[in-house]
Amino acid sequence: MLEKFERYPLTFGPTPIERLDRLGKHLGDKVEIYAKREDCNSGLALGGNKLRKLEYIVPDAIASDADTLVTIGGVQSNHTRMVAAVAAKIGMKCLLVQESWVPHEDAVYDRVGNILLSRIMGAEV
Repeated sequence: MLEKFERYPLTFGPTPIERLDRLGKHLGDKVEIYAKREDCNSGLALGGNKLRKLEYIVPDAIASDADTLVTIGGVQSNHTRMVAAVAAKIGMKCLLVQESWVPHEDAVYDRVGNILLSRIMGAEV
């Protein structure tokens, strides 16, 4: 079904599958456990499954002559970090609306981690 939609490739290919032997052993060797390693599937900003949807959003943004990708998310959102990375890769500006959806006591929570990475990649926050 996805074949009918244009795709901008951002991932390396099929996601690697890794057997988690130590976890299986910890569980008494009664089960085999595998992890789908989306974190290994791209060179962009620590990868992750968020790129899969962006591969189908980017072609529409390009076709629309957009110059900026805009999105919203929590202060430490993986999604907003990935949008910032994709915008930097394709040469677009990026505007992130960061919301404080989760209470936090750390005084620097809104200046480190994903929000810092997004700023480093050129996003306006």
